[in-house]
Amino acid sequence: MSEGVYENTDGFNDDEPDAMKNTDIDDQLYSNVKAFKPSPRDGVVASVPVSTEPDNSGKRSSRVAAVCLGLLCVLLAGIIGLSVYYYGIYKGFLAYTTNSSAERDQLQTSYNNLTTERGQLQTSYNNLTTERDQLQTSYNNLAKQIEQLQTERDFLRGWLTKCKQTCPAGWQKFESSWYFLSTETKTWKESREDCLERGADLVIINSDKEQKFLFDLKRRVWIGLTDSVNEGTWKWVDGTPLTTGYWYAKQPDNAGTNGDEDCAEIAKDQSPLKAWNDLSCDSIINWVCEKEF
Repeated sequence: MSEGVYENTDGFNDDEPDAMKNTDIDDQLYSNVKAFKPSPRDGVVASVPVSTEPDNSGKRSSRVAAVCLGLLCVLLAGIIGLSVYYYGIYKGFLAYTTNSSAERDQLQTSYNNLTTERGQLQTSYNNLTTERDQLQTSYNNLAKQIEQLQTERDFLRGWLTKCKQTCPAGWQKFESSWYFLSTETKTWKESREDCLERGADLVIINSDKEQKFLFDLKRRVWIGLTDSVNEGTWKWVDGTPLTTGYWYAKQPDNAGTNGDEDCAEIAKDQSPLKAWNDLSCDSIINWVCEKEF
């Protein structure tokens, strides 16, 4: 920078001898003058120094712009990366939600199926329980029947053992009695005597079953029934009066030659429960003996 010539206000010239100068004062004043910047108000025009250094403001602006652009790129890349990351998370969440919904539906279906099967099993269990109870009842009944059969078997065994000693061949068993059907023919009185000799008596009929059993022998046979003691009053050989009879139509009629049909027979050509006929005691027919045990 060029220096202007300033007026010396103190009237001293610079070329005065050094001896004439106050060195300290001069140096101070000189410094003040150099440091003084004139103001336009003072009417003094100062010369403007011209910089000879190159202007770098444009380069600095370019560097700032590049840095800002780089930061924007990094920020944009970060935003894109975060978007991709969260999009992946979102897709995963959607997939998880979809899978969870499908699994939930499958579990609900499985639960419904299991509930149905449980109901079916409960029904089967109830049916089996009912069948078990029925089988138990049947078993108990069979056990009772077996016990009864065993009792009857034991009784029959004992009875057969006894019968071997008292019952000769030719006897038939029906219910609790044994019956002997004769192969000969005799009068009523002679027939009874034969039964007594066998330890029995002429048969006494007490039920429809017994009557049918005797009718199925298909023989005309004497039975132990007579009114010879008192005409019209029929009694069995043990003295008990007749209460239930199996007479066929219009019998007894006492229509014999001498009016003495005082003995009863089972006729073979009638119906089972309508087969009795009164007959003369001197007639000759087969007979049936009965022995009870």
